[in-house]
Amino acid sequence: MRLERNRFAVGAAIALVLLAGGEPGAASPALFAERISERTDPRRLPGGPDAVAGEDDWALGNGTLCAVVSDPSHENDLSTTGGTLMDLGHCGRGDDQFLVYEQLFDLSPRRLATVSRVAARVGDDGARVVATAERQGIAVETTYSLDWVDPARLRLTTRLRRESAGASLGALGLAYATVGSLRPFTRTRTPSSDSRGFRRVGFFGKGLRAAVAAAEVADGAVLVGEDRLEPGIAYGPRLLRAELQRASGERVALPHFVLADGMATITAVFVRPFWVGDGRSLGWLQLLQSRWMDLAPGDTLWIEQEIRVGDRADVASVTDPLAAAEPRVSGRVDDPAARIHVEGVAGGAVSEVRPDEDGAFSLRLARGRYVARVAAPGDRSVRREFEVGADDVELGPIALPPPARLRLPRGRPLRLVFRGEGETPDPRFGDDLLGYAVVGERDVRRTAAVNDLSLDGSEDDPIFVVVAPGTYRVWATRGPEFEVAQTRVAAIAGETVSLTIPVLRRAVETPGWISSDLHVHAAPSPDSALPQRDRLASFVAQGAEVLVATEHDMISDYAPLIARSGLSGSVTSVVGVEVTSEVASDVAPYTIGHANAFPVEAIPFAYRRGAPANEGRRWRDVIADLRGRSGERVIQLNHARSSPGKLAPRSFFSHLGAAGRPYEPSLPLTAEPNRILLERDAETGFRDIDFDAMELLNGKRMQRYPALRDDWFSLLHQGVVLTATANSDSHTLQRVVAVPRSYVFVANDRIESFDEDAFVAAIRSQRVFGTTGPILAVELGGAGIGERFSGRTGLLRVEVRSAAWVPVDEVRVYVDGEQVVAQPASAGDVMELPLRFSRDGFVTVEVSGEARNPYAEILPGFAPFAFSNPIFVDADADGRWDPRGRP
Repeated sequence: MRLERNRFAVGAAIALVLLAGGEPGAASPALFAERISERTDPRRLPGGPDAVAGEDDWALGNGTLCAVVSDPSHENDLSTTGGTLMDLGHCGRGDDQFLVYEQLFDLSPRRLATVSRVAARVGDDGARVVATAERQGIAVETTYSLDWVDPARLRLTTRLRRESAGASLGALGLAYATVGSLRPFTRTRTPSSDSRGFRRVGFFGKGLRAAVAAAEVADGAVLVGEDRLEPGIAYGPRLLRAELQRASGERVALPHFVLADGMATITAVFVRPFWVGDGRSLGWLQLLQSRWMDLAPGDTLWIEQEIRVGDRADVASVTDPLAAAEPRVSGRVDDPAARIHVEGVAGGAVSEVRPDEDGAFSLRLARGRYVARVAAPGDRSVRREFEVGADDVELGPIALPPPARLRLPRGRPLRLVFRGEGETPDPRFGDDLLGYAVVGERDVRRTAAVNDLSLDGSEDDPIFVVVAPGTYRVWATRGPEFEVAQTRVAAIAGETVSLTIPVLRRAVETPGWISSDLHVHAAPSPDSALPQRDRLASFVAQGAEVLVATEHDMISDYAPLIARSGLSGSVTSVVGVEVTSEVASDVAPYTIGHANAFPVEAIPFAYRRGAPANEGRRWRDVIADLRGRSGERVIQLNHARSSPGKLAPRSFFSHLGAAGRPYEPSLPLTAEPNRILLERDAETGFRDIDFDAMELLNGKRMQRYPALRDDWFSLLHQGVVLTATANSDSHTLQRVVAVPRSYVFVANDRIESFDEDAFVAAIRSQRVFGTTGPILAVELGGAGIGERFSGRTGLLRVEVRSAAWVPVDEVRVYVDGEQVVAQPASAGDVMELPLRFSRDGFVTVEVSGEARNPYAEILPGFAPFAFSNPIFVDADADGRWDPRGRP
């Protein structure tokens, strides 16, 4: 797999200069704490995929670590306000994968302290940023500090004091968001078989029963960064002290537990000792006691934490400094891609380490008997039992079973889908070998390994891949415009076998139509850890042409990466953003859902590079913000429907933001609850309905299409013309990018001649069809998709084209949202259907097929399907399009 550009050498040079007492060309000390402005040296800010800091935030550093506390005016994914830790990484190394830290009153993400003031200062003993907050009559002061004594550690000291009457506080949650990007590892305070390591129990948002099951007796966790993002990083949040200081001066240690899953790692600190129970376990009885706990007037709660930052994506980089006095265990494995897991002989996770490029590894362990479990690509593993006494231990060389390698094709884009035959398992490409899993009530979610490979035809493509010995069936594809090829290959242990793939023949020409995915994610999104280079390769391998970068509340540009990779002739990109409302507020109690905007301009020194604020706002306020920026753009409502009966915050039409009721497509816009969409803002004049497009297909959520189509038809009937789109919303390699996709009509569809303005104008003019494979050509009396036809009768011409592997079974025609034709069809069919119109309206077409093999093998979870945007009918030929005005 690809690695991000390694900036370690440059970062190390800068860090050495800083530690020596000054920056290049400057005489300032290495310790710093300041509010960020245009004059701030960029080298004082963390860089990397998750770095979001901007002007007015608060930076601190010591030459080794650089951190940022957001300004109170800056929202985050958990709060409408800021004033909390947002960025943390090694100075100059570009390795920030930190998301956000928050303090949860009574362990609830809806109950956060509101930071009112942030200040920075530097002293002889360190650099500090202090955030002052209040909630429920409790004053909260949190100090973030860095020093030279222990330079790889950020220290957090929090003081809570009851200042006035307010709602009770039974427990405080010290929460670190992981959102699937960081892999949490925990072990008990005394290593035992109860140590869960990377095997997590899901709890976030699942209620008290799940929280009780997830709670562990631990002081912290290690949050391991994405293995493919180099240079690597790991974070080790750890509780050092949780103490109640009574008004009398008495100090009492407090019970605390750790909960960690794929969404968050939370240390729960109870504000009083339990009256019943010894604090060694968390159950229903302890949770019930917390309801009667509170800080009395004059009581102070002291919490001290640290975050140790490791320089590798493994556990040992964080835990070794804490065990510096313990013996060192060293060895060398013959595959540097391996991962070494250390467990107690009786079971239970202890540590995990990633070897250097030459296979050497070391870690520190307390006295005891252990098992080293070495895992390597290709389902290879070995176990080595050993004992640690008073002295260092040398394990010597560790030999893995010989790998079976497949030499890959070079010089052309391909997506290769592997299936094991007989007893040969499907391969797990991209497995980070951590064994990470989240155990829920109904499922086990594991790390993002896949059974397919993406090649973009550049020199960056891997030369070979390691698989388990066995026989594989391999499908080669380049997306829906090309035929596929199938081959079989036998992988043999200790040998390298060439995988031979014939040149794939183009099956469908699409002149004037450019293939695009208007909803694409990678590592700059907090819920993705996929390197942008890998995302780009997957996009090119799928034969898609226009990548619209829509990271969650972060503006990112692929153009420099495309140029560096030599792929300018294969793909182009548009800078966008996904407005990602997640926080309930008085203004939007159900949030405003998610929406994309593109193109948008990145503002280099702005928070989140200028992404619009959205928490605590009406949808119309965000629309006004986007419309007020220079240039024309598309605003697209994303995945607007959830499963029936659910008020899912991310699905706007399921709650309408402030209404709390779903959009009713059978009712007019002027009726409740729909009328909320028409309310104009008194200052801007914008309404919640004033966007341009909506996703009818979003990834594999094809079952939601009928409800979204009903919504779309309902709005079209009432003159609200929105472009229907189809997008992947892909965050990982597990979700195939550019399936579904939107084809956009442009006069010149050559990548080298891409005209962004024409592309945007075409989308806003409904010159789009969406597909998971079939290619549509639709005309009504010479008028194409998105255009206007005049007259009461016309001949509809529908041509269905598809590659042989994409089945097509039926064509359906809708006039004014009513199905008027449904007939069998096959690829290559051209149908001419006479239509008659009694009034102005619109015509749309759908094509569908059954997901037979090889389609089902290549795109599991999908079915062949395509839909057109409307051809608008001016039946009375008066030069106006007058829809019927009601659903």
